[in-house]
Amino acid sequence: MQLLLTKARSGAQYDITHAVTKVEWSGSASQAARQLSIDYINAPYDNFDLPAISTGDLISFSYGQEGEVFYGQFFGSEKSSAVGTITFTAYDMMKNLLESHGQYNFKNTTAEAIAQQVCADAQIPLRTVNGVPSIYVTGVNIASMLCDDMSLYDIIMAAYTKAHRITGDKYFPMIYKRGLGVYKSEWIVKGLVLSDYDNLMEADITETMDQVVNKVKIYDDKGNQIGEVTDADSLSIFGTFEQIYKQEEGVDPTTAAQNLLAVTPDQTIQIKSVGDINCLSCYFVQVSDQTTGLSGKYWISSDKHVWENGSYTMELELTFDSIMEEVESSTEKEEEGKKS
Repeated sequence: MQLLLTKARSGAQYDITHAVTKVEWSGSASQAARQLSIDYINAPYDNFDLPAISTGDLISFSYGQEGEVFYGQFFGSEKSSAVGTITFTAYDMMKNLLESHGQYNFKNTTAEAIAQQVCADAQIPLRTVNGVPSIYVTGVNIASMLCDDMSLYDIIMAAYTKAHRITGDKYFPMIYKRGLGVYKSEWIVKGLVLSDYDNLMEADITETMDQVVNKVKIYDDKGNQIGEVTDADSLSIFGTFEQIYKQEEGVDPTTAAQNLLAVTPDQTIQIKSVGDINCLSCYFVQVSDQTTGLSGKYWISSDKHVWENGSYTMELELTFDSIMEEVESSTEKEEEGKKS
């Protein structure tokens, strides 16, 4: 493990690994930007000659054979006269896309082209493999998408939401190796099984019906119902939980409505285990736990990796299936307002 601090103003670099007592590296499907929190020794009356951490400074975190797994910026700092440690938190470059806004009017383009244009305009580097950008190619033409003062992250996700409604595939963005990629939710952590016989410490399951949708009525742009999709089995067990879908240009309404169905209760699984650097949000992982009955492939909705006192553990929140953060463009919001 190595932590390198780079001062924003001077560019001077310091190895601060020895001065950090705890590291937390975390992310979630809902928050997008990954973060790194460190507990940094604060000894104002001792001559440890430790560099001060200031707002805007950069941090690189490397671990084992993976090399650098996080590179980000501190968005705040603190000074204290108390002896002990101070916690500092840095975010990766996804934070720039979340906090920056733009305005675009796209015509006859694709989600992948929109993502590349937005990143180029914001000077956010793309993750490349063998010279090819890791931006998932949907091949779906977007006839029109107006983005009026939207965050750059939302613009990218609005484009991939339009593709999702046609393909049914789910997509997620991630900063990795200092570059942005957009991926299809199909990646699995290879060569790892989290098992109560080996590396699994704790497992808990909670279940809720809050997100069940087993009937979707389809309406045209004039407010007339033109179709309906249902799941008979879910209706008979849980009763009716209904949503509506309003027809969009260039999107098959039946396919889009079917993609809104969520016919079984949500199960949230919390586990704690020996750490594995590859277990990240939006990946799948194999789990086998005899006590809870967990067995099979589960999707990581959030992860937290902790290094402290010579140990490395992780806490994961899992679900049975992947989910995607769907974002509406300004055009869709405007049309929704006219209809209501």
